[in-house]
Amino acid sequence: MTSFRIMDIRCPQCRSAIGLEDVNVSKDIALCRSCGKIFSFSEIAVSPAIGGGDLNAPVAGAWFEQIPGGFRTGATTRSWRALFLVPFTCVWAGMSVGSIYGKQLMSGRFNPTESFMGLPFLIGSIFLVGWCAMNLVGKVEVTQNGDRLMVFTGVGSIGWTRNFSFSDFNSVREDRSGGRYGINGRQSQVILLEGKRRATFGSMLSEERRYFLLNALRKMLGDPNRLSTDTLMTAKFKS
Repeated sequence: MTSFRIMDIRCPQCRSAIGLEDVNVSKDIALCRSCGKIFSFSEIAVSPAIGGGDLNAPVAGAWFEQIPGGFRTGATTRSWRALFLVPFTCVWAGMSVGSIYGKQLMSGRFNPTESFMGLPFLIGSIFLVGWCAMNLVGKVEVTQNGDRLMVFTGVGSIGWTRNFSFSDFNSVREDRSGGRYGINGRQSQVILLEGKRRATFGSMLSEERRYFLLNALRKMLGDPNRLSTDTLMTAKFKS
C-alpha cells in the first residue's frame, strides 16, 4: 500500500510546503497559502514509502549519475508483459502478415488489392514489435547538460528524443496520462514536469522505477546549486 508523508507535500506552482491543516483528504483538496491556489491532494501527494529516495542506491533497473554540466537518470521499461507479448506478436505477425505478404513474395506476384487490405495488419504488427522491444530492452532516460534537458524513450539509440530548457521547469509530480490501457480502461501513470512548459513521460515504467526517477528529478530541480533562468541568460549573452 502506498502511504504519504505530509511534510513532503509541496505546491506544484510555487514549491512552498503545504501543512496538514491545509489538507482535506476526504474532499481531495490541498490549499497553498503562499500562492492561494487549490490543488488535488491525490495528485500532488506523490512521495511513496516504497524506497527509491537514495540516488546513490538506485532501485533495480534504474540509474543516476552526475555528468559534466548536469546529470543523467533513467530506468529500463523491461517488464514481465514481454512473456505474453512476444508469443502473441509472433502468432499475429506470422498468421496475418505472413499469409498476406508472404505468399506474394514466394510466388513473385504482387496483388495490389490484398496488399492494401493487409495494411492494417502490417501496421498492427509493426506496433506490436515495437511494444515487445520496449518491454524487453526499452528505456526512459533524462539527461541535463547546462540548460538543455533531453528526455529519451526508446531502445538503444533508436527512439523519441525531446529537447527542453531545464530552467523552464520548477516542479515534478506523478500524473495520469490521457491515454488508457488494459481491459478495464485504467489510465497509466506518468511523470509530469511543470513550469513554463509541461512534459510527460514514463508511462511504461514500473511503479518503483517511476518513483526513483520522480525523486531524482525532484532533488535536481530543488538543487540550490542549480542555475537560475537569469543566470543562464546572462551566461548566454556573455558567451
